[in-house]
Amino acid sequence: MIAQKMARSWAEIPHVTTFHLVDATQIEALRRELTTQSGVKVTALSVVVRALAEICREHPKLNSSYDTEAGELVLKKACHVGIATDTDQGLVVPVVRDAGDKGIVSLAREIADLVAASRERTATPEQLTGGTITVTNVGSFGSEFGTPIINFPEVAILAIGTIKARALVVEGEIEVRFAVTLSLSFDHRVIDGAEADRAMSALRILLESPFRLGALPRE
Repeated sequence: MIAQKMARSWAEIPHVTTFHLVDATQIEALRRELTTQSGVKVTALSVVVRALAEICREHPKLNSSYDTEAGELVLKKACHVGIATDTDQGLVVPVVRDAGDKGIVSLAREIADLVAASRERTATPEQLTGGTITVTNVGSFGSEFGTPIINFPEVAILAIGTIKARALVVEGEIEVRFAVTLSLSFDHRVIDGAEADRAMSALRILLESPFRLGALPRE
């Protein structure tokens, strides 16, 4: 099923990918703080998923599907985030429903449970369908960035690269900080390059801001 959807996606959707380097200092600080406070392993993935859900409110085309037969864009009210998951049966995409209504710790728990269920082959059909946008963590395999294929009939997919220490220029000075490259593949029939980069810039600003990131729901 996934292979067929990917083949259709590549054949029908004009893919474009844009890349943004993000200072991950605040991501790392927040996930460590929440892990200590909650006792739950909070990953960068859960932080980015929650931030992405917030950006989808501001840029609703990211969270949509394109009806090719009707030639219509269908905007989704809820943000259901698919998590691309590697299993011994191949790629599976379990779905976190209503990601924008949940806190980061809750998302961390749910993502871990969904990934485990997918790998144990106990995920239900409901858990594997209904996504509105997908996230893939290519950094878990050491990749710097990716050019992911859109999960048809969605219009966007976000790849998270590996988070590692890099030399960044901060206020004119070179500092060693954690950084990550985020890659957004999008359907160019629906989203043009300027709109995609505005959305990615908004995501980068949110993830780099200690105040805005810290203000996201935690529990």
